[in-house]
Amino acid sequence: MTCTGGKLRARRGFIARSDGSVSIYMIAATAALVLVMSVLIDYARIAAFRKQTELAAHAGIRSALSAYDGELYLRYGLFGAGGSDRNELFAQAAKGQWPAEQARGAFRLVNGRYETSRMNLHETLGRHDIMKRQILEEMKYKAPVDFTLEVASQFAPAASAMKEAHAAMTMLENVRKLYDKREAHLQAVLDLQKAMRDAAGDAGAIIPFRNRDLAQSQTVLNIVARYPHYVAMIEADAYLEKDEFPAYTAQIVAYREEARTVAGDLFRQSMLALRRHQTLERRALEELGKAERLNEEMRVVIAQNEQQLNSGYDRVQKSKVPGTAPGSPSAAEVSQLEQAGQSAQQLPLAREWFARYAEELSAQTAIYASFDAEAAGFQSSMNAVLAGSGSAALLTENAAQLRMAYEQYDAKYGLNGTVIVERTQELEARQASDRERKKQEAKAEAKWNDIRRMLHNITAVPQVAEHQALFDRVKKRAEASLAFNALDEQAGADSITQLQEEPNAAAEQSMHQTGGVFDGLADMLEGTRDTVYLNEYVINRFSRFDPQKMQGALLNGDASEYAHALSLNNQETEYILYGYHSPAANVAAAAGEVFAMRLAIRTMEGLIECRTMMHPLLILAGAVLYGLEHAAADMIRLVQTGTTPLSKYAPVEVAYRDYMRLFLLLHDGGPKRLARMAAVIEQNTGLQLARVGTGWTGELRASVNVWFLPGVMNRFNKWGLLDGKVADGRYEMDRTVGMSYS
Repeated sequence: MTCTGGKLRARRGFIARSDGSVSIYMIAATAALVLVMSVLIDYARIAAFRKQTELAAHAGIRSALSAYDGELYLRYGLFGAGGSDRNELFAQAAKGQWPAEQARGAFRLVNGRYETSRMNLHETLGRHDIMKRQILEEMKYKAPVDFTLEVASQFAPAASAMKEAHAAMTMLENVRKLYDKREAHLQAVLDLQKAMRDAAGDAGAIIPFRNRDLAQSQTVLNIVARYPHYVAMIEADAYLEKDEFPAYTAQIVAYREEARTVAGDLFRQSMLALRRHQTLERRALEELGKAERLNEEMRVVIAQNEQQLNSGYDRVQKSKVPGTAPGSPSAAEVSQLEQAGQSAQQLPLAREWFARYAEELSAQTAIYASFDAEAAGFQSSMNAVLAGSGSAALLTENAAQLRMAYEQYDAKYGLNGTVIVERTQELEARQASDRERKKQEAKAEAKWNDIRRMLHNITAVPQVAEHQALFDRVKKRAEASLAFNALDEQAGADSITQLQEEPNAAAEQSMHQTGGVFDGLADMLEGTRDTVYLNEYVINRFSRFDPQKMQGALLNGDASEYAHALSLNNQETEYILYGYHSPAANVAAAAGEVFAMRLAIRTMEGLIECRTMMHPLLILAGAVLYGLEHAAADMIRLVQTGTTPLSKYAPVEVAYRDYMRLFLLLHDGGPKRLARMAAVIEQNTGLQLARVGTGWTGELRASVNVWFLPGVMNRFNKWGLLDGKVADGRYEMDRTVGMSYS
């Protein structure tokens, strides 16, 4: 206790001492403490002020963006700045953080003050990426449900049947083209064979080899038959009495000239016919080779059809689509479609068939060459007997061999020759169904011409000047949108199919188009969302043409109502889809594609209905005619009621609106579609989207007074510890914040 008490008294004594050095020490320590505390207080105040300034800037930017264009949002679901001046809104919200006058008697630790502010436009709705982002945000919840339930569920059941129909139609049409070319070449081969036969006929007429009047002059048989009489005349004139004169001199000379002429003509005609045979044989073999190559191409086409790749049809078929519509082709009917395609396997000819035909052509020339050799031998024999060194028996034998050689040729290749007759009958039998097919194709062509005229009535209408002027204005807006986004007019160019000249080509094209639709459906079902969102936005936010308004133009050529209904305001979806800047063009393109899809579906039905026709190409012709007739009836129903049945096997009604959804999937509009969407929005709202802000940056400058040591605070700022500056006893700082609608 004593020790502790002593220490305490010593400390008190030290503090109570008035020694000068001790007082200076205490002053220095106190000053340092005050300095540190002052710096910490101002630093804390500035830190609080910085946070307060940041909050003020955020409040200002939120207040500025709260003034959006109400009409733009209600009509198109897009946010864009509108209404009050954003600089004023930002300033008002920021100033509210620091009252202009401090209440009397109130103490504020951080007494900040608003200095200046301004707003800078950062993003506009005219940028395609900004507009697309807002659309996706708008549609991301609704689009998949609507589209799946309303469209995918209708078309999914037909996937398997359409797949087989597409494969069968494409393969049969390709085989048909090759088959017709092959048969044309084989017909050419037969015609060349007959031309070879006709060339031989000139030599055969000199023999003659059939039962003819042997007394007829200028023939081999006549000359040979008269040869004994010629010999007798020579002998008679050789053994004359002394006063007798030759009685047969003129007849002998005439016979010799006639005999030499007949033998020479026969030799020349036979030689020319042989050369003709050789030339025609080469041409016939060339034609046969072309036919054989086409025949092999047919095999390849059929084989490729049996190795189909995974298509959109398969992907749609494998997808589990909720609310799938009832009714679709049964397994048996799908099997019949497969059989229609497989029936094409009977069309290619065996490879051995071509080899035998080539041998036959060579044999025809070879057999005729044998006759030509006999003709040369007969001429030699005739010249010999006329010169007196020949034998009558040899001449007769040569004539008989000559006749036999020609009879051998004629039996096979003459007018009634077995080879020519068999080839003719074979060709006619193989092409027997072609006559019926040609009748079906002629009916289909006539029907197709009627349909083309009907569809042409939708395009060939008088243009209303006001409508065209509106399209001209929206065209300029679309071009300006592309230019604003640094895109040229070819960006994402649309690919619109045109009507084909031939009905089979139109049916095949419609199948390919429908395949593209199912590819789009498959992409959607497998998770390709952005395209679906954009398409559904178009369907839900823009007008569509009423197909019933084209009824007069389509059915009776009265286009008055149709022409006046072609305002852009009535066909915004069609314009966005196809992009034609002509009042009738977009609606006509939509009608053409609706018809193409109906043709594909109805042709699928036709392949099933016409399966009993047996011959594969006759089935194809019948299916195309069936498809044209029923697709035309569907178009009439569409313009009368606004809907069509999906198919005979799926009796659900498909509205014109749903066809537009499918075609939006079919065509990749790319940047040009967004440009057209922007152009229509601008046309309807009077806005210029390139100037409609969607993202802004706000710059706020504020200050707070410094209580202690402004110089120290300024030094801190130079060291990078503070973001601002100190001037006239106040700390100033700038804060920039950004915000957008998307």
